[in-house]
Amino acid sequence: MSSFNPLSIILAVISVFPQLSKPSPNEGVGGVGGVGGVEGVGGVGGVGEECFEVEEFQIYRQAELNRTTASLLANGAILIVGEEGSGKSVLGNAVVERLTDDGFLVAFVEPTTPKQMLLEITQQFELPTEDIEGKNLTMDKLKRAIAEFLGENTAFIVLDDAQSCDMKFRIWLKQLRRKGVPMLVLATDPPRSDIFINIPRIELKPLPEKAIRQIMKAAAQERAIALTSADLSKLQERAGGNPMLAIRAIEEEYLGLDIEGADHRRYFDITPLILVVGVIFVIMRFIGLGTNDQALYIFGGIAAAIFLGLSRLLYSLPSEERRIR
Repeated sequence: MSSFNPLSIILAVISVFPQLSKPSPNEGVGGVGGVGGVEGVGGVGGVGEECFEVEEFQIYRQAELNRTTASLLANGAILIVGEEGSGKSVLGNAVVERLTDDGFLVAFVEPTTPKQMLLEITQQFELPTEDIEGKNLTMDKLKRAIAEFLGENTAFIVLDDAQSCDMKFRIWLKQLRRKGVPMLVLATDPPRSDIFINIPRIELKPLPEKAIRQIMKAAAQERAIALTSADLSKLQERAGGNPMLAIRAIEEEYLGLDIEGADHRRYFDITPLILVVGVIFVIMRFIGLGTNDQALYIFGGIAAAIFLGLSRLLYSLPSEERRIR
C-alpha cells in the first residue's frame, strides 16, 4: 500500500476547524456602554491621521447604575463585583450622587477600622456619637443607634472594597440586611461567606473597545498628548477592557516608559486547542499502525512524544504569583 504524506492529514484536520471570530468592539456591558467616569473636555490633537473630540463626563455603565438604584429604592441589596480598576468605586459614587440628589440619606464608607467605619456612618447620618454625659459611644451602642435609625428612616449604606473590611463588620451588615436595610456592597474577588453570599451580585464585564478608546482620549487630552489612532490601538492592548489600566497606559506614554506587557488577565485560553493537537498526533499513530504506513506511524509517535514532553515541561513551570520579578 502506498504511503501518504502525514502533513496532508494535519492540513485536512485544521481546515475542519472554523476560523475564530473576533469579538465585536460593540460587545460588552449592556446600556450606554462601559465604565464609570472619565472626564474629557475638548479634543486631543492627533498627529497625521485625525483629531479626536472627547465627550463630556459620562457614566458608561448606565445599565448597571439604573439597575442598582432601582434595587436600592425597592429596599434591596446589591453586590457589585469586578477586578481592580474596573470602575466599581466610580459606579458606587454615581449611585450615591443619584440617591442624594433625590433627597435620600446615604452613607458611603471605605475600609478602615470597624469603629472608624461606624463613626463614619453615624456622622454621615448626623447621629450623635456621644451620650448625655459627653462620653464616646462604644461600638455596640454605635451599632444599636445606626440600626434604630435605619429601622425608622429610609437611608442607604454603600460600602466600597468590602473584601478588605473586618469580617465582624461584614457580619453586622448581614444582620442589618436581614432587617431589610438597603445597601450596596462593592468588592474585588470576594469570598463566598457572610454578606457576600447573602445578596445578589452584578459582575462588571470588560468595557467595549469604543469606551476604552474614549477614556484614553480623555486621559491624553488632560495631559496634552497628541496620539494617532495607531498609537491608541497599541496602547489599548495593555488595558484589556480595564479603564484604570487604560488611563495608566496613557500615563506611561506621557512619562516615556517602554512597557511591553499588561496587568490584565484577559487572554484567550488555547489549552483545548493544544489538547486537540495532542489527540491528532495519537490518532495519526494509530492510523499509521492500521494502514501499515510506517512513515505515518513513526511521525505520529515522534510528534506525540515531543508534545508530551513539552506539556510536562510547561506544567512544571512556576505559576504567575511564584515567579521572581
